[in-house]
Amino acid sequence: MKVIAGVGAAVVLTGAVVFAANSGSFAADTPPPLEEDFSHPGAESILLEHGLKVFKGDGHIWFDTSRSFETGVQCPTGQIQVEKLLDAPPYGVWYCFKTKGTSGYLTLEIPSTFGVRGGSTPLQATANLPDGPKTYQIDPNRPVAIDPGEGGDLPEAILVELRLTGSAS
Repeated sequence: MKVIAGVGAAVVLTGAVVFAANSGSFAADTPPPLEEDFSHPGAESILLEHGLKVFKGDGHIWFDTSRSFETGVQCPTGQIQVEKLLDAPPYGVWYCFKTKGTSGYLTLEIPSTFGVRGGSTPLQATANLPDGPKTYQIDPNRPVAIDPGEGGDLPEAILVELRLTGSAS
């Protein structure tokens, strides 16, 4: 069955719907509107409301909420928790991420990261450190220190990627 609507065509093949753009309707350097760019949904509002930069991912790791150190309430067990130190009250924040499945990734930018607690699936966390990038292996529901820095200075680590790495233990 073939259905033609507007600038695209929808074709049903064995239960799957495939959309094909009419090449005459878009500039050669403009992707068709149905092409996925893997941007994290609501990235602008997450930055405004939580001070967190999230970029791209495959939808298997997504931002849930943030919690200040003042509350003393961490992220729920089973969620990924990223710890960021601040130089003024509340002196720190926990960023909470939900996951779906056993593989996936999210690119983001969290300066002054000093720890990551795994969710329910093994995880890799990559941080940019003063001497170059480093990847940390994180077991489910276990915390790992991410280069906490020295003395009273804020940590210099910038967390740049979270990646699920396999089935839960």
